Amino acid sequence: MRKALAAGTLALALVLAGCDRGADNVLVIGERFFVQQIEDIFRNRPQNMGRTIRYEGVFRAMHWAQTDTYHFYVVRYVMSCCGVQAIGFELLPDNVPPLQDETWVEVTGVLEEDGGFIVIRVISLIEMAERGAEVVNFWN
Repeated sequence: MRKALAAGTLALALVLAGCDRGADNVLVIGERFFVQQIEDIFRNRPQNMGRTIRYEGVFRAMHWAQTDTYHFYVVRYVMSCCGVQAIGFELLPDNVPPLQDETWVEVTGVLEEDGGFIVIRVISLIEMAERGAEVVNFWN
């Protein structure tokens, strides 16, 4: 039991160490422990609504033919038992500049709920010159 508690404490410390809260109190989600940090936001939804976050990822625009609307996302990819899956957040459409699919961006925005989903109200969306790791894993 002590080993499990120690391992859990260590894992939490590592996840929190990967989070950078700058002077402006923005939660910066880094490349290391990306999956764990995103999962933490979902697990602790009530505490995270209204927080400002920043992270880098791939910009994706998806057209929904049924409603003829576009949905925008900033994601990274993770390998799972079912293949490659996207992990990240949908962006609310206001303040989203026209970008090409697969553009590497840094998004800063406020976490909100929209129809039961966690989304980002964009403050800034900047195209980055250098790409980070598009594929991340569960362990680091």
